[in-house]
Amino acid sequence: MKKPLRNLAVGHFLNEPFVEACIPHAARIREVFFAWPGVLSCRPAPEFTDEIRGRMFADLMWCRENGILLDALFNCNCYGDNAISPELADFVEATLRDMNGRGLFPDIVTTTSPFIATVLRQRFPRVKIRWSVNLRVHGTTGFECVEELFDSFYVSREVQRDPAALAHAREWADAHGKVMGLQANSGCLRQCPFQQFHDNLHGHNRIRQSGVGAKFDFSVFRCRTNYARRNWEDFIRATWIRPEDMPAVERYVDVVKLATRRHRFPVKVLNAYATYSYDGNLLDLMDPVHSDLFAPHVIDNKSFPEDFASTVAACPHANDCRHCGGCAAVLERVMK
Repeated sequence: MKKPLRNLAVGHFLNEPFVEACIPHAARIREVFFAWPGVLSCRPAPEFTDEIRGRMFADLMWCRENGILLDALFNCNCYGDNAISPELADFVEATLRDMNGRGLFPDIVTTTSPFIATVLRQRFPRVKIRWSVNLRVHGTTGFECVEELFDSFYVSREVQRDPAALAHAREWADAHGKVMGLQANSGCLRQCPFQQFHDNLHGHNRIRQSGVGAKFDFSVFRCRTNYARRNWEDFIRATWIRPEDMPAVERYVDVVKLATRRHRFPVKVLNAYATYSYDGNLLDLMDPVHSDLFAPHVIDNKSFPEDFASTVAACPHANDCRHCGGCAAVLERVMK
């Protein structure tokens, strides 16, 4: 029997017991990624009470003791007036020293900031730096000009269903000594024009939480607005990869990222991708979860055609849709 790959990167979650969920799949989990208390990232932060902090530190220590790498996130898209500043540099340094004092110095730091990457190279040269998926670099051309600033990278979601693009990125990664990954369960729209704007807001808690958008009938979640209008076919042409189809892409990547940090059903996601199988509503695995917008319908994961990954998902026109009817045919088959 083939030994299971240890390639999953799991986002630390607090809404279900983290260690209990990870224990059955410890042989599959390579990394856990997280935002340290006080660090804004590309997800809303929980309220870090003493109890929550204690749980998080204990969970991360369990990971360290079980050979699971720690990946600390500094992946806001916007740091405002401090984006290039001694204050931000000192904050990053102080954060890593705090982690070190607790025995949780990170093996990896994932960032969207070239400035933070530069500071880490200078002050913590032993830390492995990863370019965030949020940078949305669509090919190796974008990585070549900053090669000295990172050790690993996530390919952009828009190319991760394309075998030719993955093969070329893998070849480049091997030639340049880089670790390569992808995100499996993104619920975002393909090429969403709102995504950069949305990601930037995560650096601004006050703006994000102000509720002003509702006064203008405006939602930053374009995916939710789109699906509320019953544009359900866009889900099929998105960028997620089904658990059953992961073997087709694992040959190209070292890391498979599971977005579970603020997920409604993180254990369901972990179980599905760790076992390469899921019998249920595929919408429940995505981040963000859109199940309510399709109700009473579901997307039956077991109804997908066996050749989905090699045909519809790998469509050469996925980023320049011709509305050929392929996605519509799949939607008709899987929507129950």
